[in-house]
This record gives sequence, structure tokens and C-alpha cells, in this order.
Amino acid sequence: MKSTDAEVLHLMRRTGFGVPTMAEFDAFAALAYDEAVALRLDSIRPVAHLDDPEWLDTLPERAPSNYSPERRQQLQRERRAQGRRLKAWWYSEMLHTPSPFTERMVLFWHGHFTSSLQKVRVPELMFAQNMLFRRHATGNFAALLREVSKDPAMMVYLDTNSNTRTAPNENYARELMELFTLGEGQGYTENDVVEAARALTGWRYLHGRGFRISGGDRDIGQKTILGRTGRFDGDDLIDILLDQPRLAEHITERLWLEFVSATPDMAEVRRLAADFRESGYEIRPLLHGLLMTAAFRDPANRGTMVKSPTDLIVGTLRLVRYRPTEEPMGLANIGRTLGQELFEPPNVKGWPGGLAWIDTSLLPERYSFLTTVAQVGDALGMMAAPPPRLDSQARRAVGGMQLADVDREDLQALVHTPPAQLAELVLPLPPSGGGDGVLGARFLDPAFQLK
Repeated sequence: MKSTDAEVLHLMRRTGFGVPTMAEFDAFAALAYDEAVALRLDSIRPVAHLDDPEWLDTLPERAPSNYSPERRQQLQRERRAQGRRLKAWWYSEMLHTPSPFTERMVLFWHGHFTSSLQKVRVPELMFAQNMLFRRHATGNFAALLREVSKDPAMMVYLDTNSNTRTAPNENYARELMELFTLGEGQGYTENDVVEAARALTGWRYLHGRGFRISGGDRDIGQKTILGRTGRFDGDDLIDILLDQPRLAEHITERLWLEFVSATPDMAEVRRLAADFRESGYEIRPLLHGLLMTAAFRDPANRGTMVKSPTDLIVGTLRLVRYRPTEEPMGLANIGRTLGQELFEPPNVKGWPGGLAWIDTSLLPERYSFLTTVAQVGDALGMMAAPPPRLDSQARRAVGGMQLADVDREDLQALVHTPPAQLAELVLPLPPSGGGDGVLGARFLDPAFQLK
């Protein structure tokens, strides 16, 4: 199980944020490949590295009846401000974490079990969902599925409270089958969706009290779902879905697309899915199996995936050793400009990804960000004088980045790395030419967009 530097770098790029730092690579470089995979999986944390945001639980979830119209509007403004701080908190977590694989898995589940702050509107609920994804990041998928189905943010986002015995709402039932468990058009019918919605009636999120079952709204009649008939409720529905072999294949295929390649090997997917199902849906062994496949280790699959905006922003800033001491409020604006706003996926399918990240409108914005970071990084890394002053345009391009929060000693070591070694560290493919300067030559190389 010997590894090469290229294999370890590929593992770290795919399970982290685009590029590892020198220190991260050094911690893995002497390991055999299977040891590197195990260490990467061992690094995943069930809790955040940073403390909870200080603004949690400081506002009422709903405006009390005695609030004036002006105070209600003020509450809405305060909620929107909390939403901006929530996004800044996650960026800060991603920049500071000792476990980038944790954040990649949380981001994966956020894109799979989508909810949006735009509809949910209560940042505390989205923060709680983020914590849920951490607890189960590489745990048990069955447990994650049960909890996310009763998660307040999810229940608000997909209208569970509107699903009643007399007026069933199919939103969650449909997405549960189509996106979250079986895959679009895979083994279920329109009638299965209707019957599943009936099974979910009575599930409620009560503000300030959490999940409850409303007996008066429950449909206790017989239902037929995926060939089974009984007086099923929501928990029974999840049991039925977990009994479907297709569920394991769908989750395995989604993780393959996330980490291995854009073209799943269906024979391998079925093999891994069978083990996944046999394990009782344990996620860590499935990830281990994916990372150990010949396809993942195949050099032909290196540099074939486009970095997401979050990959690009966080990976680049981690590489130049930016560790903000205050909330990096401007990074969410960069994410929005590049096409990925955290906590606000465009729809229930999440972000499309792939080549959609680098269309003709988005690619120039990516290069604008990278150009400024490279110029700042080269200036800080090459000079012993005080940090340069950024004009307003440059500050916007890097999200208000505070230069005092850059570890200049580490950055200088990076800038003075031999060019060939630096290229191997940050590029998944041989260099083809970039911009000016040490970092500019690498950050503006087309291969830097890939992983």
C-alpha cells in the first residue's frame, strides 16, 4: 500500500479545500496510502472547532403579538444581520478548522438535504441543521435520515407543517424519495409519493418546542407505499425506504460524484452500496471504500473536477495562511458573486456544480478574486516592511480580508518554495502558465481551478 506524493496530494485535495497547506501535506507525506486515508477519516469531528456564535438565542423566533409594526420590521432586519453573521461564522470555521474533511462533509450534506435561509428565515434553525450534519457527517445514514426528517429547518423549508389529513402537502414526501433517498424516477410512482405524504401527516414543528405529532392532523388509514400496505406513519415510511436496495446505490453514487469522478463505475457503485447496506448504512466505511477504489487512485481522474466557489475561496485563503480574528463578513459576498452562497442553495436540488461553476460570467469573477489574493500574497511574502494597504476595489475582491490576520512567516515560506515544488503542491496537473509573481503564476494557471 505504498503511496506517492501525488496520491496523497490528490487525497487531500478531494477531501479538503482544493489545496493543502505545506504543514498539512507534511503530516501525511510519510504515510502509506491506506494509513493516509485512515488518518483523514479519523480527523473528522462531530462538533465545530470554533465556539457557537454569540448571537444565538438572542432574538425571539417569532414576533410576539404585542410587537408594533416598526418593531417587527426591526426584528426582520436583525434576523437578516444574523443570517450574514451565520455565513461569516461558517467561513471562519472552514478557515480555522484542523479538519477540512469535516467541513467538506458538512457542505456535502448541506447540498444533499437542502434547506435555505431565504425561506427558513431563522438563522438559529439553519445553525442547528449545520450542527446536525456535523454530528452525523460520517456516522450512520439511517440516523441522519430520521433526524433530518424531523429537523425544524427542513420542516419549514419543505412545508411539513402544511401537510394535514384533509389537505396533504407532498413537498417533503416527493423530495424524500426523489432527491434524498432513491433518486429521481428510481423505483417509486406518483401514487407512492401521495401515500408517503399521507404517512407524514401530523408531523409538526412548534416554534420554541421542536418536533411534535399532532394527532388531529394524522391520517391513520391504510396506505400502500412501494408495494407494502399498512397503517403507516412517518417513521414507518423511513423504515420502508431504508429497506430499498436503491437507497444505498443512490447515496453511494452521490458520494462517488462528489469525491471520485463525474462518471460513476456502476459495478463498483453496486459493490460498495451492497456493503453500505449490509453495514446498516455506516457512512465512514463507505467513504473508506470509495477512497480506496482503483478509480479514486487512478491518475487519469486527477484534476478532472472543477472546484466549487467554496473550495476556491477557502482553499486559497487557507493556503496563504489567512486566519481571521473577526467574522469575515465579506466572504459570503464573494461566494454569492462566484455562484455559491452558503445556507442559500438555489433550489431543493442544491447547486448544480461541475462546469456550471466556470461559465462565461463566473470565470472572470474567479480570476478577479485569485488575482488580488495572489498580488497580496506575493507582496506579504516577499517584503519585510509593513503590509501593503489595499484600495477599496482590492478589499472588495478579497472580502475585506485583514492583512494582519495573515501568518506572514508561513506565507513567506510558501512564496520561497522552489517553483516546481510549489506547482506540485497547488496544481493537480502540470502547469500551463499563469500570471505574474510567484503565487500569481500558480493561482492564475487554469489547473488551479481544478482538483
